[in-house]
Amino acid sequence: MTDKLRIGLVGCGGMGNEHLKLIARIPHVSLVGVCDQREARAQRMRAQHQVQAWLDYEKFLDEAKPDIVHICSPSGLHALQGISAAERGIHVLCEKPLDIDLKKVDRLIAVCDKMDVRLGCIFQRRMSAAAGVVQRTIAEGGMGRILSCSVSVKWWRTQHYYDKDDWRGTWALDGGAFSNQGIHSLDQMIWLAGPVAEVEYAHLETASHQLEAEDMGIVVVRFANGARGTIEVTTCCQPDLSTRLEIYGTNGSAALQDATVVRFGLNGEDLMHTLPPKMEQTGGGSDPFAISLAGHDAQIRDFYAAVREHRAPLVDGREARPSVELLTMIYAKAFPNIKLGV
Repeated sequence: MTDKLRIGLVGCGGMGNEHLKLIARIPHVSLVGVCDQREARAQRMRAQHQVQAWLDYEKFLDEAKPDIVHICSPSGLHALQGISAAERGIHVLCEKPLDIDLKKVDRLIAVCDKMDVRLGCIFQRRMSAAAGVVQRTIAEGGMGRILSCSVSVKWWRTQHYYDKDDWRGTWALDGGAFSNQGIHSLDQMIWLAGPVAEVEYAHLETASHQLEAEDMGIVVVRFANGARGTIEVTTCCQPDLSTRLEIYGTNGSAALQDATVVRFGLNGEDLMHTLPPKMEQTGGGSDPFAISLAGHDAQIRDFYAAVREHRAPLVDGREARPSVELLTMIYAKAFPNIKLGV
């Protein structure tokens, strides 16, 4: 590996473009190519970022020879594209989720292990220093026995949002509100409360949009530690209301909006004044790109450092897997005959 990390990116849609903007700000890296099967998007990114573009992913990997590939394609392609890169010794940084097919996620993790390449997944809410304090407090037992952890994602998406790309809302490449908009909250609740042992109830439906998958749902879960919780996710809420997580135990409680801690206390004492300054966060409640990229920037920089230092990134494949496992459990409960992924 040269002193400058060679960076490639597949998936030249909106989020891919946001990644490219961040890559351009990071020193000691070189963007060597982008790839998208849709020629118009690939050529737009080629012109905008002054970089060579490919339509064929395998040729892109072989000819651009990146050290790291950012995967910003539809979710149902993530694992297979990651495996192709890892088999060539290329490190993989994947947008959320690692995939919508848990078996393919496990294959991706195994191939990355075998080839000794780093695997990371973008869950930028974990980069908040204040949220990290809450997580460590819970992990060290400061909140006592956790009794409940619940999340709500009450967002709005127009029909045009689903119509503008043929993969959106499909079982093969995307899933619905839980796998796309809700996956960050699934990861966040597992990060704080621990793994989910059982999905006790799941009602998912397509309520107000035309798409294959769900645009709203309510779920009840039992965590491995015995706590209970609810998950409510929708893209039908107009105007959008909130993205919120609430957790409490026998000795304390906390509430987060996106990655921002808005309530934290132990043994009846308010401890908000003890937390680090808030990282800028704005939600994507009605506009998927009306978000701060501070968390993305921090996570990308951590991944590059992990490659240079031969260590695991802060959110590696095994950290990202439980959210896909929970997603699989939810869909299996609500739609027993649905097959996710390509």
